[in-house]
Amino acid sequence: MDGHSKGEKIPTEMSAKYPTTMSCREAFDQLTSCYSIGGQFRNYYRHGDFTSCDKQVSKFKFCIVHGSDPVKVQEWHKEQVSNNKTLQNSTGIIWQEKEPPMKKKKE
Repeated sequence: MDGHSKGEKIPTEMSAKYPTTMSCREAFDQLTSCYSIGGQFRNYYRHGDFTSCDKQVSKFKFCIVHGSDPVKVQEWHKEQVSNNKTLQNSTGIIWQEKEPPMKKKKE
């Protein structure tokens, strides 16, 4: 029971790898969490500025318009995985390991 009608066809090349459904309630919860004081504080602490929650707004809008189309939902998830792989390598190192302290020589 995956929530699809019996006559509905899903492309086999994507159906097993990416989800076919999207919860608009979950997308809304993520959006409100991002806009909350805690969400803004977390982003300020991690990145040094506040966020406009563009990613969450985009996900919520997509869900409202295309959330019932399993093919478009799979394409969206595939695009998000691709975007996350690209961003993963560009985040940079926030914390750098310090060199061990040098020992003082006894004279």
